Order: sequence, then structure tokens, then C-alpha cells
Amino acid sequence: MGALQKIPTFLTVCALVMIFACLKRHTRCARLTLWAVGWTLVFIHFAAQLLEPGAGPADPFLLAIDGGALQAAAIVFLVSVSAVVEERARRTLLLLALAVPSVTYAVLNAYDVRWRWPYVLCLAGCFGAAAGFSFWVKRGFSLYLAAVTLLCSLAGAWAIQAALKGSFHEGTVVLLGIGFALPGVFICRHYWNASPAVLTISGGFSCWGAVFPSLWLIARYAPHMSLPGALWETPKLFVALGMILAVVEDKSEAIAGMQRQAEALNRQLERFSAITSRLLSGAAPDAICPDVAAAITEVSSFRAAVILIESPEGMLRIAGSSGLSPECLRMLEERTPEWTASHIRGLCARGRRIGKMSFVVAPDAQPSNGTGSMALAGRETEGKPSACRESGTQLLIPLNSAAGTCLGSITLTAGCEVSAIAAEELAHIESLAGDLAVAVELKSLHTQLVWSEKLAAMGQLVAGVAHELNNPLTAIMGFGELMSDAITSARTQDQLKRLLNETRRMKRITDNLLRFSRQSSRDISVARLAPVVQEVVTLCEYYTRKSKVSVEVEISPDLPLLAINEDEIKQVLLNLFNNSCDALQEVAESRQIRIRAYQAGARAVIQVEDTGPGFSNLGRALDPFYTTKPVGKGTGLGLSVCYGIAKRRGGDLRIENVAPHGGRVTLELPVVETLPQALLVASAHA
Repeated sequence: MGALQKIPTFLTVCALVMIFACLKRHTRCARLTLWAVGWTLVFIHFAAQLLEPGAGPADPFLLAIDGGALQAAAIVFLVSVSAVVEERARRTLLLLALAVPSVTYAVLNAYDVRWRWPYVLCLAGCFGAAAGFSFWVKRGFSLYLAAVTLLCSLAGAWAIQAALKGSFHEGTVVLLGIGFALPGVFICRHYWNASPAVLTISGGFSCWGAVFPSLWLIARYAPHMSLPGALWETPKLFVALGMILAVVEDKSEAIAGMQRQAEALNRQLERFSAITSRLLSGAAPDAICPDVAAAITEVSSFRAAVILIESPEGMLRIAGSSGLSPECLRMLEERTPEWTASHIRGLCARGRRIGKMSFVVAPDAQPSNGTGSMALAGRETEGKPSACRESGTQLLIPLNSAAGTCLGSITLTAGCEVSAIAAEELAHIESLAGDLAVAVELKSLHTQLVWSEKLAAMGQLVAGVAHELNNPLTAIMGFGELMSDAITSARTQDQLKRLLNETRRMKRITDNLLRFSRQSSRDISVARLAPVVQEVVTLCEYYTRKSKVSVEVEISPDLPLLAINEDEIKQVLLNLFNNSCDALQEVAESRQIRIRAYQAGARAVIQVEDTGPGFSNLGRALDPFYTTKPVGKGTGLGLSVCYGIAKRRGGDLRIENVAPHGGRVTLELPVVETLPQALLVASAHA
């Protein structure tokens, strides 16, 4: 083929190199990179041919570049459609193992080296490395691998036999023929689908590989046969066309995948927007949570979802679930009453944050109290695997209020790795979780508002009743005391004494009712906590010593003055202390009351904790007239009065149960630090 006849093919390959270079800039793919490198080597091969003289002996250097570039292109194309193309280390190892001996063979042949053993070593090294690498990667026997190895071994043995006889052209035919034919087999094996791209590439490589033995056979057995040179270049064009079609198909598939993903996200938005509309319209979160869980599993890649909401008692409960087996749901329902919002915060602290407010937790993550896994995958129990063990990634999305209070959580299971979770999908679920948290908080605020209105109405009612009862009670007490002085009968005096005691108890009840309903002024008043606590403990010393109750007081020495009347804080502490003493009557051992006080920011925190049975109903313990004490023992106003005093003074009062048993009341009151110290001391002792 003359120089002018080679120019069209040269320009065509040059255009292909530019096309693949442009495609590589827009697509990060190891296969496409190797294709661009392979066509660059083919271009170098044609450039060297174009520079070779039309007559006379050829320059060995140009022949080495010609044959070496073509052989290297065959190896690059072979690796580009192999099973290790996306593994950088193995890909590099395979390239070196095949390219070094095969290119060396081509260079030796170009310089017409007549020693036999370098050729034999190159052939043995190339085919041996290929066979060893194949069995190392596959790690097992397969009919396909055995057939390919057998054919390559037979071809290699024929080339080695020829090299031992001093004929080296057969080795070049075998290396180039197998190097360009095997990619056609590999692409059908590893990327098979009946698409035009795969069929074109496979057929093109097969024909390209067949060119070299065909030329050898014609030169050997029909040297006078003349065929057009363009015929032998046609397979290259088919391969290039197939590769371009493959890139176009990949792009089309990627675009179709993006469209499907966009449609899925739109369905998510529509479904979640409908749920958000129901939440904003005032629907109860308990009625919507099952729909939220179902929507997450139906329109997202997460296969299981559980929504936990904090109950009025401070414990978590399952408000909605989807994608769980009945056995797994039953186990979660058994464990949920042992969990609180603090366990969610603990798991979030130990988890790894992804997205805006999601945390990756281990499937067997344990709360701090060891009450069992809070993830959807259970842990092994008593040596047996959990019935609801799930594989995949576990995500925890806390339901936080605007103030940062944890109200519950959404726990999700994804059947993929963390890196495969779509960020847009997770963002939509996080947004839905935020809306659900707002709805739960609004429900809680509504409950508190109803309770406050009930208290206000109750206060107005009892104020009038208590005021009307005070006058006759005062008269009864006065006349009773006068009668006790005039009566000498011991039996009658004893009965009259009981009458007066009950009258005084009625008077205390009416005083509590009036104090509960009275609006106190906001005048400046301060109190020191330590003397008040000591006075309360002293007042109850007889009972605590008689009942063998251990009292532990721990007050921070630098605690500032409290912004509350001394009588009010004394009343609150006395009520709390008496409640703890009454609770300890049901305990046979380890009767202990602990009073602890410290400063937290602009507030003083006072905790009264006992080792009794705890609160039986946390949701109603602060309600007026609610009591679990025997008839005649309590009025049910103690905690309500304490709560009212704390709120009037800008503080708060919370109740909770502690493990393994016991109750804790936490009183928060503002501290006074801005007034002059002399004035504070004077006010405290006024």
C-alpha cells in the first residue's frame, strides 16, 4: 500500500483519536480511557507506517514503533473489556504482564534479532502470565476459562515451536491475532446484551484478529493473490463505530436512569407533600405516622421504617412502622417501653452523621442502659439470632423540636451501602421528619394549653369555694378550742381533739386551694437554698429517723440566691420531701432521699430523688386532685401547687422515673446575680 493510499486511513484514525479524547473529557470511565489510549497507539502505528519508505529497506526504529504500538494497542483493548478494568491495581498488573513481553517481541522482530531464546522467553512469559492471572482472578475452574486457555496455549505452543526453528513471524501473528480477537470474546462474556454496540464491537474485534492469520496464510500459500488494502482496515472502523455506539448507549441509559430517578423523586415529593398538608391541617400525628412509614418504604429505596414518639410518661412508643415482619415488630414493641429520648440522643452521639440530620448506627447498637438494640435489626438473644435481623445500613433521624428537644425518631433500613443512598431522597425524608416533629410539638403544646385552661378554670372555682369554707371552719376551730377548755371528760376531750385535728386538716386543704388559685406578685424576693433545705430536713427528722430513711444533701457551695420567696421555696421543698417519704413507705430496703442542687446557666437546678416505686402515671402526676395515696392521706394538690409556684417565678418543674426504681423531681428556678450583693443578703434575711 503506497503512502497516498495510507493517508485516508491515517486521517480516519486521527479523527477517531480526537473523538475519544473528547468523550474521555466528559466521562470518567477506565474503559473509555483505555479506548482513547488504544486508538492513540493505533494512530502512532499508522503514523510510523506513513513515514516508512515505499521502496528499499525500512528503518528498524520505525518498524519497532509500528509493530510495538500495534501490539500495545491490542493489549490495551484486551484489558479494556476484561473483568478487572475497574480495579486499578489488577488492571495495571495485567497491562504490564502482557504488554512488556509482547511489545519486546515486536521490537526484537523489528531489529531482526536472530537469537531464538529471547523470542521463546517473550512468548512463554506472555502466555504464562495470561494463564496465571486468569486463574488467580477467577479462583476456580470454569469451562469458559478452560476453553480460552486451551486455545491460547495451542497457539502459543505453535509460535514457540516456530521460534525454536528460527521463524519469528508466527509469534507476531499469534500475539496480534489473539490480542485483537480476545476482546471480541471478552466483551460478549462480561458486557453481553443484544445491543448494536456490543455486536458491532465483538464482530469488529473478531475480524480484526482474523486479519493477521489471514495475511500470513495468503503470503504463505497464495503469494500472488491481490486484495485491496482498505479491506484489511475495515474491521478497525467497525470496532471504532461500535465503541462510539457503546458510549452513546451508556449516555442514553444514564439519562434514562436520571429521568427515572427524577420521576421517583417527584412521586416522593407528591406523597410527602400530601402528608405534610395533613399535618399542617391539624391531623393527629398518631393517625399519620403509619402513613408516613408506609410512604417512606413505598416511594424510596428504604425497605423498612419505624417511627418512635415520646409518650406523656416520657417513654418511647411505636407510632408507625412499615416493612417489618410480624415477629420483628413484636420484639420491637416489647423493647420500646424501656427506651427514652435520651437513648436516641446517645445513639446519635455515637453514630456518624450523613445528610443534615441523619445518623448511621450499627445494626446492634445498644442504648446506654443496655435494654436492647434500637435499630431495626435485632441482636442475638440468649445465643440465638434475632428473628428480625436485617442486613444493610441502619439510619436514625431524630425528631427534634425547634428548641432542640428530642421528641422521637425515624429509624430506617436501606438495602445498600451508605455511599449508595441518594442525597436528594434522604433530604426529602429529613424534611418530612422535621414537619412531623413540628406536628408532635404542636400536639404537646395543645395538651399543655388545655391543661393550663383546666387549671385556670379550676382555680377560679376552688377560690370561691375555699373562701366560703374558711369562715365556718374558723368558727368551728374557735368554738372547738373553747369547748375543749370547758369539758373535763377525758373521752369527750379525746373526741373533741380528733374533731379539731380534722378541722385543721380541712383548713390546710382550703389554704392550699387558695394558694393554688392566687396570683402572686412579681416583686423582688430572694432566698438562700441551703438554710431552707436544712430547715425542711430538720422538720422531718423524726419521721426519717423512725422510718430509717437516709437523707443525702449535696448543694453547690457557690449556688447564687434564688429569685423566689423563702416561704414559697420552703413549701415546695416540704411538699416534695413529704411525697418522697410517703413513697418510701412501700419500700422494705434501701430507703434513701437525695437532695441535689447546682447552677446551670441562669437557673438553679434542684433535684429531689428517692428510691421508692416511682410515679405510676407521669402524664397525670401534676394534675390537681390526682393522687395515688389512700383516702384521707393526700389531697392531690401538692405537686400541682409546686408546679404553679415554679411557673409563677419563671422556672419549671419536671418529674421522671429513674432506673432501676425510684422517682425524681427536678425544679428549675432563676438565680439572682444582677442585684447588689448587700441588697440580696438583706432581702434574703428580711
